[in-house]
Amino acid sequence: MNIPRRRSALVGAATVLALVGVLSGCGDSGSGPAAGTASGGGDKMTIGVPGIPPIFLNTVMYVGEKQGFFKDRGLDVTLRPLTTGADVGRAVQSGEIQGGIIGTPGAVALRATGGSVVSVMGFPKPTYLLASTDPGVSTCEAVKGKTVAVDAVGAPKALALAGMLKSCGLGPKDVSTINVGGPPTVDALVAGQVKVAVLHPDELATVREKIKPGTKAEEIMTLAGVDPLEHYTVLVAPKNALDGAARAQWVDLVAAIRESVAYMNDPANLKEVAAIASGVTKVPASVTEAALPKFLSLGVWPKSGDGLDRAAIEHTIEGAVAAGNVPEQKAPSYDDMVDPSVFADATGK
Repeated sequence: MNIPRRRSALVGAATVLALVGVLSGCGDSGSGPAAGTASGGGDKMTIGVPGIPPIFLNTVMYVGEKQGFFKDRGLDVTLRPLTTGADVGRAVQSGEIQGGIIGTPGAVALRATGGSVVSVMGFPKPTYLLASTDPGVSTCEAVKGKTVAVDAVGAPKALALAGMLKSCGLGPKDVSTINVGGPPTVDALVAGQVKVAVLHPDELATVREKIKPGTKAEEIMTLAGVDPLEHYTVLVAPKNALDGAARAQWVDLVAAIRESVAYMNDPANLKEVAAIASGVTKVPASVTEAALPKFLSLGVWPKSGDGLDRAAIEHTIEGAVAAGNVPEQKAPSYDDMVDPSVFADATGK
């Protein structure tokens, strides 16, 4: 396996969540999608989720579907996988679907370009981690001079690496990167072609399952651990839908998602949730069962609160401006981005 090497062009961590796309070219429609148009009206809702197959994050939505939490509230929810969060955002803005999960930087960019969507719930903690199969590389400082597998220069894992290395004073010239990404990264670690990589918890679990006996794959650090304000993804709704008859649907949807989160955080349900995650991500249930506790411990699906912390959202907005993804004069405010009233109505708080 020939893996191209190049010196990393590491940049600030504030833009790391561009994994789901910084949306551009979405002009102000003036009104946004009408409630009920995406899937026939009534209590039907089509909600977009990123990834084909969907990424592990979306397990919370599929738990809601499989455990009947949506149905119990009178909702007929269709989950539609789309390739990226950028695709989800565009589909929400155009009215093709009624809502969806997109990366927080993508939501910032969409609002900055006139998109009429708001965040009603957040999944705040990024899932990136740095892992090593080299016993001599067990700390951030020890990564200096090493080659690290990422996805591509300027892509999500490369940006996550930048944020993690910054925590111990390392910068662009301190490491080299190879552009692998996805399953090939796992294969390269298992084969010993690379010994340090940026992974998600399910990818680390896959490495541990496949790696030869006597070799260990250990976590060095997580992005969430070194940058607590890095915000991951948000559930967005058309702004005008929350002012009309569809608002009650959104309140019920958020309440059902909260039930899903509680179900997932109950250790008694680990095997069932892992099985659902396996069906979503198409990886073995043994891997999802091993990875699920790490996702939960990171707080990807928050046990309490709406996941829309003001400081974290504002940190992401500032990062988008600093990275040049959003002009400062067009940057949205927290209040432009978020409607906390839906979660408040859903939880009675």
